[in-house]
Amino acid sequence: MKISSFILCLIFLSCGTPKTEIPQDILSENSFINLLKDIHLAEAEFELHKTKGMENAKNELGHNYNVIYDSHEITADDFEKTLDYYAQHPEQLEKIYTRVLEQLTKDRAILDQQ
Repeated sequence: MKISSFILCLIFLSCGTPKTEIPQDILSENSFINLLKDIHLAEAEFELHKTKGMENAKNELGHNYNVIYDSHEITADDFEKTLDYYAQHPEQLEKIYTRVLEQLTKDRAILDQQ
């Protein structure tokens, strides 16, 4: 009977969805969401400015990336590593992008009210 109870407990414990630990050198979901939001805003600005001259728009985008990386206290390599990590975990990446879109939509609504 004790063995049956023990096996039953093991079965119940093994049914839970394991939470994947994010490696230490990878940005947390919240940090990555804020970073992606800033990057997508910079890329939207690039799309607006490229009609005025592609070379200047590319230079400005590169500068904006550096400013974003500095403000988030990361490097371009940190961003690439984090992006690669979450790309290998598509469910997490989808959740992250859903939150990025929610935040951008909320920011847009605030700007529209002003």
